[in-house]
Order: sequence, then structure tokens, then C-alpha cells
Amino acid sequence: MDFALFMERYGYKILFAIFGGIVLLIFGVVLLSVYSFLKLYGLLLGGLFLISIAVYAFFAKRRYLNAYGEALGKYFYDPKYGKKP
Repeated sequence: MDFALFMERYGYKILFAIFGGIVLLIFGVVLLSVYSFLKLYGLLLGGLFLISIAVYAFFAKRRYLNAYGEALGKYFYDPKYGKKP
């Protein structure tokens, strides 16, 4: 069996398995960290901490990073490359 036939027959399955393993690894690390955080601080206090961290990340940190990106975009923007002829 040559390489082209092998990739046609098994290539997508192998790539799907690799991608699935990476996704499972990412979710596993996140779930393990949440579990250890809840085990360390308890369900009520740990849950409140995690909810407050999520609210901070999705509202305050997002606005900060958006403003930072706009400021850097204005600083590094070169008008001669941005205009269309």
C-alpha cells in the first residue's frame, strides 16, 4: 500500500483521533483544575470564586484587552499601507 492510498483510507481517521485527543486534553485540564479548586475551597466558596473569576474575565478583562489592542493598533498603524488605491 503506497502512502497516497494509506492517507486516503486512514488519514482522516488519524487526524480526527489526534484532534480529538488534543480537545479532550484541553477540556481535561480545565475540568481537573476546576475540580481541584472546588476541592480545595469547598463547593460554596470555590463556586463563588470561580463565578467571580469568570465574570471578571468576560467583562472587565475583555474591555481592558480590547482597549489595549485598539491603542496598539493606532500606535502601529501606517496609513500608507492601510488605504486602498
